[in-house]
Amino acid sequence: MKDLTAAWATIAHKILASVMVDDGAIFPVLDVLGKGTHWFPSKEAAAWAGVLRCMEEGVPPSVEAVGLRCQSDNGYLQAIANGWTDDDNRQVVYLAGELKRLGSLAELHRIGAELQAVEKPDDLPAAVEYTEHRLSGIMAETSGRKGDAEAVSESAWGMVERFQGRGILSGLSWFDDITGGMWPGLNYWIVGNYKAGKSTCMRNLVLSALEQGQGADVYCAEGSRELFTLDCQAMIATRLLCEWGERDARKLRMSGMFLLRVWRDRLPTLTKAELEAVEQARTTWCGYNVRVWDANDGITDLATLRHLVQRSKFDHGSLVHWADYSQLFNDRGGTIYERQSATALAVQRIAQREGVVFGMLSQRNEAAINAGTSGYSIGVKGGGEASAASDATLLPMIDHEAHGQMSVELKYSRYSGLGKGSHTINPTSGLILDRWVRPGGIEL
Repeated sequence: MKDLTAAWATIAHKILASVMVDDGAIFPVLDVLGKGTHWFPSKEAAAWAGVLRCMEEGVPPSVEAVGLRCQSDNGYLQAIANGWTDDDNRQVVYLAGELKRLGSLAELHRIGAELQAVEKPDDLPAAVEYTEHRLSGIMAETSGRKGDAEAVSESAWGMVERFQGRGILSGLSWFDDITGGMWPGLNYWIVGNYKAGKSTCMRNLVLSALEQGQGADVYCAEGSRELFTLDCQAMIATRLLCEWGERDARKLRMSGMFLLRVWRDRLPTLTKAELEAVEQARTTWCGYNVRVWDANDGITDLATLRHLVQRSKFDHGSLVHWADYSQLFNDRGGTIYERQSATALAVQRIAQREGVVFGMLSQRNEAAINAGTSGYSIGVKGGGEASAASDATLLPMIDHEAHGQMSVELKYSRYSGLGKGSHTINPTSGLILDRWVRPGGIEL
């Protein structure tokens, strides 16, 4: 730490010497540091504040002028100016960048010192949120990205050159035709009535991504990660049975709850084909690049959620993240409107900043359920922030009277047209059967 403090002060002196001896040096330094004094150690920060006041008044920042405006000892400032060298002056932009890096590191150390004062476990969530905010500020200020027209144009066309031609396919052919798939950096919402197919739709999208070799994480605020996994394995087993030629709905009876009920006594209950399908489904699932979390992992806290997304992307290359469901996240209090607003904005930021597909499930309110789906508003319980923040919103609806039929509507889309598709699903597992059965039950 002593070495860091000494290096920080040395570089600060070199910069101050340059701007006080060569008043033209202030302009490239300002381009790097702006008008923030926090990049400098405390004593040197006062001198830099004097330099900034000189600039505001149109006065060259000489030793005398700076001393007058920061009420500093001219002897101290003159000693700094006496250290001026032509070599330092030529490298002033590089030195400003180094000062910024060291200032950011010092800020990180200050955050650590402040965290040592946290002694109550109940204060941990607030401390984590505060720390995340401060760290985000450091990263934003240390960003070296240029925002001018030419720099952004080059970045945009570099993206075009690297573009592979499609997003991550959802498995809903009509949706993929309209949108090109699901894109990292965008946030998707599945909004619907209770028990109308939200989780069913999401599991199909997750399995489609996994089949394409993508990494995925699922955050189950409702229910357990174990039951979610069993539900997915039941869908995989159903898919295998269909691939082996089974079409009789009475024999496609897999679900997570069904497996819980019958597996212990499986020999008299399950057929040989079903046993083989389940065993193979377990193996297939374990070969996927997937992680599942539930409320016991603290996922309902938005800071924890973002941390898990960042860690999984770094450790596993996970680009697909789905959470179920929005009204259960951000559980630190406040009204449902405040919680829902914070969750919607967090989902949008996570997708953008981490460059991942982030999907969130959400319930509709009673008024929207009673009104049906014809109006413009989708009626998310807790307000309209989700609809405003989402890049695309899907509205699934299982027709319980027409056994095994589900419609999915692309209700909103920021970057594409809208559309709707009809799908035949296996009523027990929820697997979409479009590969084998057309809507209406016609086999392919």
